Amino acid sequence: MNLAIRKLDPNDIIVLEDDYVERIDLRLKLFDETKLYGIHESCFSAVRELYLFVFNFLIKRYPQYFELTDNGTLFYNKIFDKKFPYNPIGLTEVELCRNITHNIEEDFLIMIKNSEEKEYDEYVLRAAVSLHPSGFNPIEKLNMPLTKVHGPVPGYVEKLQFSMNKFFARLKKYEFVVRNNWSFQTHTNLCAPSGSQSHATMEDMIKIHPLAPNDLDFNKCFFRVEKQCFTRLPETGGDLMFIRTYVTSLMELRSELTEEQKNIFCDAIDGMTGEFGVYKRRIEWGEAVKSFVRGESNGSQPIPTKYKFVH
Repeated sequence: MNLAIRKLDPNDIIVLEDDYVERIDLRLKLFDETKLYGIHESCFSAVRELYLFVFNFLIKRYPQYFELTDNGTLFYNKIFDKKFPYNPIGLTEVELCRNITHNIEEDFLIMIKNSEEKEYDEYVLRAAVSLHPSGFNPIEKLNMPLTKVHGPVPGYVEKLQFSMNKFFARLKKYEFVVRNNWSFQTHTNLCAPSGSQSHATMEDMIKIHPLAPNDLDFNKCFFRVEKQCFTRLPETGGDLMFIRTYVTSLMELRSELTEEQKNIFCDAIDGMTGEFGVYKRRIEWGEAVKSFVRGESNGSQPIPTKYKFVH
């Protein structure tokens, strides 16, 4: 296990793509229905800084879609034909989080160095909008140090705790880095805060049974990738994490892979062993996914169809 961090072009920290309107509409629905957001009182200044960072980034990176109007007091999203206060001072927790959500597809987390003696070397999760969680609810982890946030991850303390704490301590202002986290899901939810949908413990093993490939509609089974971007906010010093979630149906993915890539793909699944494989529920979907990718099964619905996410 390692972090696999690499440098990121600053222009790519927030990205607009073809599904922007559809995805923002879904995120606003999830924002209102799930309440998966929160700001600790110690983090309001950092969230205000993030608010301005997002708006200024969009104006500079996509001037054809975003601009300041009304003598610089309003931020105008031309795609939605909607204006937002440019100055975050005086905005409530809901207004800050929802205005950011209305303009970008990325979730965000902000970590601040803890001042409590017993957790001196830990960063603490102090603010989040997490509308596309996978396997756990970050809002339930609000105000927890990193080690407690990652408590369910097998081997975290032994293999990742030291490097993770060092990584967050060394984040620099105006420097952007990225890593990816990937998994599979056999359900149709972008918003999946329940661990039972994505993760498992060793105790769960006796309850988990391998899925049969012929019983699965692979238009509704997905390869899920999180693009996790990191930087340090220059004014407040909060450590910022953007999470962009991409999902590709296995039906679509199989059609795009070469034979060599299919073998690499299946080898990566086989590489999920031990507790980590259990944590990712590999015993449930692993053989079925490999069978489909190799063309040994076409699933229960062999005709490719595009699934539209509603949750």
